[in-house]
Amino acid sequence: MKDAVRKIGFILVFTALSLCFAKDGSAQVYDYERMSSAIVNMLNAATDFIADNFEIINTHNAKVGQPLPKGELHSYKGINPEGFASIVGKQFAQKTGITIKFVSRGKGKHGPRNNSGKPDAWEAKQLEKFSRIQYPKGVGYGEVEQVGDKELYKMVYRYIYPLYIEHRCLKCHGNPARSPTGDGKDATGFEMEDFKLGELSGAISIIFPIE
Repeated sequence: MKDAVRKIGFILVFTALSLCFAKDGSAQVYDYERMSSAIVNMLNAATDFIADNFEIINTHNAKVGQPLPKGELHSYKGINPEGFASIVGKQFAQKTGITIKFVSRGKGKHGPRNNSGKPDAWEAKQLEKFSRIQYPKGVGYGEVEQVGDKELYKMVYRYIYPLYIEHRCLKCHGNPARSPTGDGKDATGFEMEDFKLGELSGAISIIFPIE
């Protein structure tokens, strides 16, 4: 199950990227912002599917599109939206050189659930900007950045897209009093952060090397 889900996610993201390449003679013209937006939309669609079918994935003999079978064993199989996005991002980077990751500051005493999701300085700056009430929801931000020292620097295009808590997120990231296990933790074993509907939960961060 895990391998199948990972492969589906990678295919979705790679397809999104392929659709955004335009050829001009023998040279390829890269529209980084358009590619980034396409990758975000495909990854969001895939992770939404995982979230919406979380109970089905983790219930024995359950099938997509059908009611949950009664009396069947429920066992967490290690597949969740955030972990799925992290796995797909790592595999995608290995194959393309393009970095995709989910970043979050967490909430209150709770930091990011995954250490790889800790934002760097640039990402932290953008998350702070996204958290301001006047920043429009659903709008990403991108810019060209120089990384490395003066002698060995390289140019990259960085894009980040804010993510907000939706109803589907609350069963794992919402009120600890509604913990499915009764101990303030979600089905994956993490402490629930008490996020509220509409709050900024993190972002999808993408880095394109510019050659």
